[in-house]
Amino acid sequence: MSHEPREPWPVEYASEHAEIYRQKEQQRREFVFQSPQSQHRPYLVGWIRMRAEKFKFCTCTVHLAIYILDIFMDNFNIDLERLHLVALICLQVASKYEERDVRIPKISQLNSVVNNRYKTSDFHDLEVMMLSFLDWNLNLPTAAHFAEYYSLFAVSRRDWDTSEYISYETFWQEVQRAIKDYLDLSLLDVNMMQFLPSLVACSCILLARQQLRLAFKWTDELQLVTKYRCDDLTFCANAILSRSTNRGMDRKRKLADSPDVGYVTGGSNSSTPEGNSHKRRIFSSKGEIAY
Repeated sequence: MSHEPREPWPVEYASEHAEIYRQKEQQRREFVFQSPQSQHRPYLVGWIRMRAEKFKFCTCTVHLAIYILDIFMDNFNIDLERLHLVALICLQVASKYEERDVRIPKISQLNSVVNNRYKTSDFHDLEVMMLSFLDWNLNLPTAAHFAEYYSLFAVSRRDWDTSEYISYETFWQEVQRAIKDYLDLSLLDVNMMQFLPSLVACSCILLARQQLRLAFKWTDELQLVTKYRCDDLTFCANAILSRSTNRGMDRKRKLADSPDVGYVTGGSNSSTPEGNSHKRRIFSSKGEIAY
């Protein structure tokens, strides 16, 4: 993912912007953990992150793409051979909302990632379907969006005075790096969808402060800005931490859980597991979009 800084939040509107995000997150689509392809999610998340690294996308783009992936998979039964296409469209849609025009990949660039296995019309048709499913609304705040703002208050010079860091700049960069690491961890577990994105973002800040062994776990300023107390964050923070102990197991499983190992031969004989009866099946066994 790109380490280039995004345009900063306009200071005079920052608090209002964050409050709008808080309202938006209350309107998120219901998530019921019913995806028939849930066993492939760890692989797809890692795959999306690797593609994002290649295209130098920012953290918010990655988080939005994975959020779209989660809610899309939760509502549709998708043929295994089409999961990579869904992942690419999630990344494309998110990049169109978050990235500058020059960074948005063309369909040919996306298709080259999978050895040009899909038709151009497949990309167009699925993008329209996905946007229609989202009601053409991509203003979907994720934990990364909240962290962009809340991390500005993650530490203060008072915290630095009690730390072991020589310069405040180094101290600041270290806490920002730690927050991003915990945000990355939060992507690994679909169960994080039970928490509001603002809560996840604040939990990552809490963990970063704890990692730096600061005198205070949470500050009055953070409570004022985020509207969360330290006790509100404990359960979510522990859920994120639990992922760090499972990362090794996830790496060992990712190839086994891949819906398609090898773009040339993989997936040609795959079938879609049966999902819940009320799920909408949008892809036929031939891989054609069924309207």
